[in-house]
Amino acid sequence: MKKNKKQLEKTKKTNKTRFGVANWLTVLRIILIIPFIILMSTAFLLVTKFNGTFWYDGIKIVGEQKYSIALSAIYWINVLIFITAMITDFVDGYVARKTKTVSNFGKIFDPIADKIATTLMLLFISLMNYSYLPIVILFIIRDIFVDGARVYAVKKDIKVAANWWGKIKTIIVSLAIIAIAVSAPWFTKIDPDTGKHVTNNLYLLYVNIPLILGLILAWISGIIYLRKYLKGITKQYILDVEAQKNNVKEKKEISKEDIVIESAEVKNEENEEKKLDSENPKSKDKNNSDQISYDEPFFNS
Repeated sequence: MKKNKKQLEKTKKTNKTRFGVANWLTVLRIILIIPFIILMSTAFLLVTKFNGTFWYDGIKIVGEQKYSIALSAIYWINVLIFITAMITDFVDGYVARKTKTVSNFGKIFDPIADKIATTLMLLFISLMNYSYLPIVILFIIRDIFVDGARVYAVKKDIKVAANWWGKIKTIIVSLAIIAIAVSAPWFTKIDPDTGKHVTNNLYLLYVNIPLILGLILAWISGIIYLRKYLKGITKQYILDVEAQKNNVKEKKEISKEDIVIESAEVKNEENEEKKLDSENPKSKDKNNSDQISYDEPFFNS
């Protein structure tokens, strides 16, 4: 029984220290961000500088034909990258729970990688005019507060359990983004003045409703997280202050003890000298007699 307990303790320790499959999936998600940013930058250039657009009429691409095919290809590659990132996020969470792998790397970088991927995809679909920029800005503000508090809490070893609001928010936001990305290119109408395809804003609003709901849940879960983090941080701060006070008291007590010891040693030395003087009074008189008095003359006149 004792051996089994020791083995379990060892496995728990190795699970905490080893890098693990879950962390490698987080690394993969971070790596996927690089091509996503490159493609998004290219799409931004095509949209802003060359007025590139694309929509679908059934399976037919419509828009500025010079850049619509390239823009369409970039768009769907980025959508696939985002879906892959979300799948790896789900899988690494499952693997971490299954293997009970816990690491500071996972605590910090897993949510950060998730937030970066989600924020970039939100920026991308808003760039393509499939969502609204204020929604993206509100998501970013919320994540800055929550992730900043989370990183500080991990450094201070403050544990805050995930709440269901946050889990539901993650599922709704991920599904809402995928739904917008997959359906929005077909939400067009023909402008009667120009005869060209333009975005159908009413349909676009409908498809963004789940994302708006996800934003509300994000702020609710964010406020809950922040309250928990602040409680943990204030408790830790109080403990740190008390520890500092105790250290100061201990130092003062040690210094007082040193002073008492030094004064006691000085007194002991003085007592020993007095004892020696009292024990050898003759030697003291002899020494005094041996001294020459320069006040008396050497010869009498």
